[in-house]
Amino acid sequence: MKKQFVIIIATALFAVTTICTGAEQQMRFITALNSSPNLSLLKESKHTLKLAHEYLLKSQLPNGSWQDNPAITALVLYSFMLQPTYNPDENSTAALAHGFKYLETFVKPDGSIYKEEYRNYMTAVCLMAFAQSKQEKYATIIENAKKFLIKFQLDETEGIDKDNPFYGGIGYGGDDRPDLSNTQFALDAIKAAEDYEDLYTKITLKNKDQMEKEEVELGLHWKKALVFLGRCQNVKSVNDMPYAVNDGGFIYETGTYKKERSHSYGSMTYAGVKSLLYAKIDKNDIRVKSAVSWITNNYTLEENPGFGQDALYYYYMTFAKCLDALGEDVIEDKEGVRHHWREELIKKLISKQHEDGYWVHTHARYLHNVKDLVTAYGIISIKYSLSNLIQEKI
Repeated sequence: MKKQFVIIIATALFAVTTICTGAEQQMRFITALNSSPNLSLLKESKHTLKLAHEYLLKSQLPNGSWQDNPAITALVLYSFMLQPTYNPDENSTAALAHGFKYLETFVKPDGSIYKEEYRNYMTAVCLMAFAQSKQEKYATIIENAKKFLIKFQLDETEGIDKDNPFYGGIGYGGDDRPDLSNTQFALDAIKAAEDYEDLYTKITLKNKDQMEKEEVELGLHWKKALVFLGRCQNVKSVNDMPYAVNDGGFIYETGTYKKERSHSYGSMTYAGVKSLLYAKIDKNDIRVKSAVSWITNNYTLEENPGFGQDALYYYYMTFAKCLDALGEDVIEDKEGVRHHWREELIKKLISKQHEDGYWVHTHARYLHNVKDLVTAYGIISIKYSLSNLIQEKI
């Protein structure tokens, strides 16, 4: 009887987290009991998301895509489905379904999902979207894409042993050079797939007591990734590379030196911390503590610290996902100023939104002049910022 009850509850959970109609997705903001923003800011956030979603619904192409690009389409779909899932248009359900149909046309027999290039990157972001949909019909796509990404993690199967600075990393695909940006997207996608599989396992196989007691062992792919992450982090006690310094931050890549990105900077440090946390590294571990120290010493929303205005909205997205995973609502900077980062980031993004609902950056590098992509980054940033401030009633 207990098992049947758990199955009923879990099944109901899936029913409300799949793509629903606009009427079913009306968002009701409730102020949290801790140091949350006031109701006015929450209402502004709702309005901001409404404008952004409406803009994206209008910019969708007839083939179901955004920019006729699987990666951008996947990030837009992912942004729509994150909580709070307020999709204001009555045609939202059809639009999202059309987007997924577009992505399905790029699913390859080996599990990859891409158009012509950037095989690993596109597979990762498409996997994030399919997993976030929570739809059972995508189970095979999700499983195969996860296996594909794990297969192309650089390790002994590619003739790369643990002493190689590339070991455990993942690149764009098509070459052997990994980097932390692609690795963090791949790990994000693998975690999303594992969470998806875990939820369905709980429905079909587990009872409540087993769920509470079972501790899933860290997969070998996570252990290999930790080797690469260690070589991207400027902590000499964990980084065996000669370029390592001791500031705690993360760099973009291993094995080569480029002046502009072979030093610790914001988006990579937040990506590194998030990846460590997803790999179940304790917050008191020297790797996390050292990186958080870098974050507190370089806290800002005015730029991507150490990288200037480049990749600013990518930075905002990674900033929000990292700090949400860290579980800290307040960051104290080097001057002793306490920052309620969730409120600060939401306000910053509201101030930067165009009246037509989109975000775009004056620095075009890294596709930050593509409105659909940058708008997806903005929505993801706000939704992760909201996650501990509101509750959604469906």
